[in-house]
Amino acid sequence: MQRISGLDTDDMFGMVFTWPKLIEKIMNQTIDIPLEISVGSYHISYKNEISNILICGMGGSAVSGDYISTYYANSLTQPIIVRRNYTIPNFASINTLVIAISYSGNTEETISGLNAAIKNRCPIICIGSGGKLEEFSIANRIPFFRIPAGNQPRASFPLLLFPILKILDAMNVVKLDSNVIQEIIRSLKKQRELIRPQTLTSENQAKQLAIKLHNYVPVIWSPYFCVANRLKCQINENSKQLAIAEELPELNHNHIVGFQSLRKDNPFIVVILRFPSEHPNVSLRFDISTEIIKQKVKILKIQIDSGDLLTQLITATYLGDYISIYLALLNNQNPNTVDSIDFLKEQMEKRGQTQSSLMKDLDKLST
Repeated sequence: MQRISGLDTDDMFGMVFTWPKLIEKIMNQTIDIPLEISVGSYHISYKNEISNILICGMGGSAVSGDYISTYYANSLTQPIIVRRNYTIPNFASINTLVIAISYSGNTEETISGLNAAIKNRCPIICIGSGGKLEEFSIANRIPFFRIPAGNQPRASFPLLLFPILKILDAMNVVKLDSNVIQEIIRSLKKQRELIRPQTLTSENQAKQLAIKLHNYVPVIWSPYFCVANRLKCQINENSKQLAIAEELPELNHNHIVGFQSLRKDNPFIVVILRFPSEHPNVSLRFDISTEIIKQKVKILKIQIDSGDLLTQLITATYLGDYISIYLALLNNQNPNTVDSIDFLKEQMEKRGQTQSSLMKDLDKLST
């Protein structure tokens, strides 16, 4: 425990431990949706029928949108698109619900997307802990779902995911099932007792998996790309280690061929995430794909427990987050710091004044 406190200076473990409580907090919040607003000369109505949903964000904010898109892929008639860029698609219109999400409230790509959404007269709802997003939203009566500040965004996954669910419910796009939410909370509480730092390695799946991943480049296979990508990102940021994310069945049409010329003394380990909800043909593909690569690379299989699809996705993510923090400790790294990202942001502002200029452009819309 002393080693953990010495490296985990901002208590990443503590933040991840609070996920069930964060979900409960978000589910108790409400958001008021106006009938219409005006941002400068741009009139925006919230009464129009929603034909598509656009989630604008970067990093952990965008990942949360991927989970929503995956969860509702087979039940909603409206497509959910996640946009990771400065621009929004040309199809965005008065019938496009735009959810602009940034934990800090100052993500420049999200601010740029918000600017474009206003010009397209899209109904807009923002999520953040403060910053320019909150300031501009309040000044222009744009609905703003405020989330608690002070956490690492990537450690605050529920604060970025569950507000989107609440917003879709408030806009009558989906109907939230409270039983599913309670199932998620119960599952996480049970799971964290088994994988928290106080649990011995001999009984701790997350610690055991982190040890097996140490000194390797994980290649993560999943039937749901959102989970594979989230784990990749957490290993990148928390563990300061490279990782690769792939999805079945897509990887069977390209990625699988890359193993043919791989030498046995390679640095890779394939992490196979299996879900009860995966398509039967995907299950068969997992089996055959494993046979193809087993002589070339180490393989690590992880079976996710049953439950509602959203429960499966979130509990798989919870396990992955703990793995990434333990892996950071094995790498002698502080899981909280992201020096490369901090440097990049500083240089972007220094060399291009991008964030400042985008905020000024946003302010011009309401004058």
